[in-house]
Amino acid sequence: MLVITACMTKESLCLVRELKEGAMNLKTVLLTKCTVLALLVSGGLWAQSAGTSGLAGSVKDPSGASVPNVTVTATHTSTGQTRTSTTGADGSYRFTLLQPGEYRVKFAAMGFKTAEVGGVTLNVTETPELDRTLEVGGQNEQITVEAAAETLQTQSSTLGTTVNSKAVVELPLSNRNYTQIVGLSAGVNGNVNNATQFGKGTQDYSVNGADPGQNNYQMDGVAINNSANSGSSNDSGIYAGIGIPNPDAIQEFKIQTSTYDASYGRNPGANVNVITKSGTNTFHGGLYEFLRNADLNANSFFDNRSGGGVQQMLTQNQFGGNIGGPIKKNKIFIFGSYQETRELNGIASSGSSSFFEPPVPAGDRSTAAWQAALGAANCPANHPGNAAFNTLFSFAGQMQVACDGSNINPVSIAMLNLKLPGGQYYIPTNTGTPYQNVFLTAPAIFHEHNLVVNMDYLINSKNTFSAKYFYTMDPQTGPLNGNLAGTPESNYYANTNTSLKLTTIFTNTLVNEARVSGQRNEAIGSDTTPGTPQGVGQTPIVPSMTELPVTIIGGAFNMFGTLAPSISPTNQMQIADQISWSHGRHTIRAGVEVEGTRWPISFQGLERGFLFYGSFGDWLIGRGGCDPSNTACSPANPGNTTGSSFGDLTACLFCVRSGPTGIIHNYGEHNYSAFVQDDWKVNSRL
Repeated sequence: MLVITACMTKESLCLVRELKEGAMNLKTVLLTKCTVLALLVSGGLWAQSAGTSGLAGSVKDPSGASVPNVTVTATHTSTGQTRTSTTGADGSYRFTLLQPGEYRVKFAAMGFKTAEVGGVTLNVTETPELDRTLEVGGQNEQITVEAAAETLQTQSSTLGTTVNSKAVVELPLSNRNYTQIVGLSAGVNGNVNNATQFGKGTQDYSVNGADPGQNNYQMDGVAINNSANSGSSNDSGIYAGIGIPNPDAIQEFKIQTSTYDASYGRNPGANVNVITKSGTNTFHGGLYEFLRNADLNANSFFDNRSGGGVQQMLTQNQFGGNIGGPIKKNKIFIFGSYQETRELNGIASSGSSSFFEPPVPAGDRSTAAWQAALGAANCPANHPGNAAFNTLFSFAGQMQVACDGSNINPVSIAMLNLKLPGGQYYIPTNTGTPYQNVFLTAPAIFHEHNLVVNMDYLINSKNTFSAKYFYTMDPQTGPLNGNLAGTPESNYYANTNTSLKLTTIFTNTLVNEARVSGQRNEAIGSDTTPGTPQGVGQTPIVPSMTELPVTIIGGAFNMFGTLAPSISPTNQMQIADQISWSHGRHTIRAGVEVEGTRWPISFQGLERGFLFYGSFGDWLIGRGGCDPSNTACSPANPGNTTGSSFGDLTACLFCVRSGPTGIIHNYGEHNYSAFVQDDWKVNSRL
């Protein structure tokens, strides 16, 4: 079979303009302006679009001759929906744009016994081949094969793996996230799953060497990638990852790694197609709970060597249920699934922190005597040979901490006096070993609500309507995130995916699928600091900013949380249509999609600033370097500088000025995509 494909994406915007102006006919434009034109030869290639499947085959008589005009009826065993096709002169038949699932296929023709085959499984994106040899006899005589039909996937050269519901539910997934088994497919490379990972635990994969951000995730035939992303499918910072339905709501998913057809032209990586469950003619449901608790874990070898140790907290409860069935038998079906996850994780980075604790004396930090004691504890002169007490550019004559504390910056003293709600100092006291490594742990909190609701309506024999709704809300709190204790970070992530689809059978050979869909992805970040810039005598970049700048002190600790607040939603809407026409030896599919996306991000946290100091001594002094025009500035005559060309502040990232509500961008784009594919069965062998 010879396959001719062509597609157009947003890069060929001139194509749309020319079509509107009537400057070129569709055939000429597609051949001259499209970004992809592929000629593929295979043993058969009648591929399906995301979210659908197909069936093809040929019918012969006992002598091996082709039987034309055979009525082939495919019936979905769960819903009773039927589709009919007729074999051509060569005895071949084909169905396109079928709902994935299990079918019964009946073959009927004058002069032959009617044959019915059950257990024909159609997987998403695949078109298996089901051939049949009819026996001579009366049409009222019937031969029924009850065993599962053996079909051969020769209709597509696409490489990939199909994972069914049983495998998704029964495999031990630590976070009940289907992306953790995407790596089972050939050509897929990713990190080993970390069972202690915080949150949803979505895995990123490189497929055939492509960047992980180039993978295309689809749910029920709709792309669900966030148009604003960091190259990852997981929740991260200001970017919400993809929505993950719970395993009990998944019917199957397919990972396609290469040679997929023209309808998948938007991403060069893998195509991951997830199909959620639909209701059937019988009611089914279930309840479940999955429990993980560190109290049930054995001590490690090293914990036992040290007397047993203390288990870090890792508690996870995932519970929920699902139900599906008919509202009206053979007519209206509904399916719903809900899962809730509650996790306390003291192992993940959000719930832990490791830092080196500089010497900070005990006592009343508001007194001059305490400031002098702080200087004595941190001046290099009192710690000869210990580079930890030097400033980063001490070799260039940079000012060092005075042993009487006289050159310690008043802003640093004010920050050292900041207290937490419990009355303890934010920067902890350390009268023990200087720069000892301290490890803190406090459980990070993750709480997810996951909902799937699907409805299918068989309007009549020609029209089928389906509505899909998915929602997940994932608030999480990280009490540490590598910082000093006392500045918890909160992140709210949410995904909403909806789609409405109408499938219309105009004739047995002409099928149309129209779709309207939309996605909203939300990422909202916030945190608190134990003081304000105004309260410690620091001048903020924007006068209205009341949170202290994120601060990294080399060789010591990080403090004041993250670059929050931020509000980062994306709104994506698509209108799409595709049509499939079987004519003789040809099956022609064509489709178009128009997508509008908006990313109205408000990033007030960037106005806080992100400060880097080379050492704790640099932070204590907090001075700028000499002005190059001031030739008198030197270590002996530093003035209000470090006496060197190097200041104590190494870098200030994201130090930008904007309005009081932060940096606001209203990004938007319009994507136009189209494809045409002709599957041509040249003869019985090609």
